[in-house]
Amino acid sequence: MSRINPLRTAAFRMTLIQASLFAVLVAALLGIAWWSVSDYAEAQLRANVKTDMASLLQAAADRTLDMQIRQRVAVMPVGPDYYLLADAAGNRIAGNLRYHPSVAGWQTVPLQGALGKDNSDADEVHLYATRLPDGRWLVAGSDNRSVVELSELLSRRFLEIGISALLLVLLTGGISGWLYMRRIDALGELAERALEGEADFVIARSGKNDEFDRLANRFHRMLTRMHVLMDGMRQVSNDIAHDLRTPLMRMRQRLESGSNPHANEMGLRDSLQRALTEVDDLLATFRALLRIASVESRQRRSGFDELDLSALFDALAETYRPVAEDLGQQLSANIEAGRRLRGDQALLTQMLANLIENALHHTPAGSRIHLDLQSSADRLIGRVTDSGSGIPVADRERVLRRFVRLDSSRSTPGSGLGLALVSAVADLHGIQLSLRDADPGLTVELDFPLAA
Repeated sequence: MSRINPLRTAAFRMTLIQASLFAVLVAALLGIAWWSVSDYAEAQLRANVKTDMASLLQAAADRTLDMQIRQRVAVMPVGPDYYLLADAAGNRIAGNLRYHPSVAGWQTVPLQGALGKDNSDADEVHLYATRLPDGRWLVAGSDNRSVVELSELLSRRFLEIGISALLLVLLTGGISGWLYMRRIDALGELAERALEGEADFVIARSGKNDEFDRLANRFHRMLTRMHVLMDGMRQVSNDIAHDLRTPLMRMRQRLESGSNPHANEMGLRDSLQRALTEVDDLLATFRALLRIASVESRQRRSGFDELDLSALFDALAETYRPVAEDLGQQLSANIEAGRRLRGDQALLTQMLANLIENALHHTPAGSRIHLDLQSSADRLIGRVTDSGSGIPVADRERVLRRFVRLDSSRSTPGSGLGLALVSAVADLHGIQLSLRDADPGLTVELDFPLAA
């Protein structure tokens, strides 16, 4: 068996799809988290500026504003906090900002607006401007270095988390895919062995009744069924070759005898009549084989319908009771009323008729034949019992095959296909068929499936 390229398997594709979807989901979640944290940090920055502005306005009321600004700038000349005290025209009086206020409220300006620049990652300053009662402008602000640094830290951490999560998904997906491939490969290997003609194989199951166990069960049933059908085809081919050769040779001899130029007219007619009889028997045999093949194909399941099984047993008992009396036999019945079943009525009738006719034809005069249909809590059993010589235990499975006739039945008419058709119909309907000793005689037991 050729090796499978893991990169071309459905498991690998599913793993990639799962990893891609997971990566998109993680990126979306981390992006939302990053945006929320950055927004919160910026809000905190503006809250601090507002607090600082309130302190400066109090200093203005105390007439210490100029001194307060100069002291703060002396301590932090290049940020992160920025101040500006300007005249009414916006010209700087004190502070560390190169900015001309004209509008009150929040402003965001590039960091180049500050006097001097440090080596931080800040790139803009958030300013709040207000006009004092004497017409001067007071501006306080703070650069965004804390927001930028926090964003960079979050980006690094989120990237590490994203890569780790993606690797974990790929690892777990790879392991899951490998486990799935192992079990699929095991089923594929068994299929290869079945194709090679091997019949003795066992499909391993985990015992967890998961989807692979259920698939293995169906696979086993399919391979077993296929093996049975292949055996049946081989058996049919052999049986046709062996069992039809004799009647064909007899027919040839009769035709050859009829073609003798010295044969009289009476002998010619007799040879032709015997040949026609042989042809009719052969056609009947082929019709029976075709009927068995049709039943085994299971196409008749589409025609299943609910039927009254008890009525079917009753009708057959009434039909064959006079026949049994003509043969000097006795046919009795004990049939429980009202038992129903889903199936093909024509095939079930043929199955029961074959069993009754077998009992009539293979038992001597004076024999008793009994039909029985009874149910219990979990079973519905039908039986056809005769008081004949029965079938040896060693032959009970063999007589269900095509063209099998026991030595005791060679003297009676038949092709050896009656019980084979019974077996095929029983298998089609899920009926468990078994042959038992009736002491004396034979009981054919039919264990019907109960309606769901």
